[in-house]
Amino acid sequence: MNPFEMVVIIVALGILGGVIKHYFDSRGDLEASSKERRHMEKHIAELEKRIRILERIVTDEDYDLKQQFRDLDKEE
Repeated sequence: MNPFEMVVIIVALGILGGVIKHYFDSRGDLEASSKERRHMEKHIAELEKRIRILERIVTDEDYDLKQQFRDLDKEE
């Protein structure tokens, strides 16, 4: 084996090692983003639940009546 072939093999192994390292690092990022996505989906579901509750409160007839009483108190 001549020195040129050795240099080519060493460079190829270095590049291959870098590619493999990058591949495994990116897989870790996918797992982290998967956890983050599950967290965000849970958070969105909680926010949707809160919005439904707020909509129910605001559209409730008693809420409107209470708001009218508050408005009367402010006028006095």
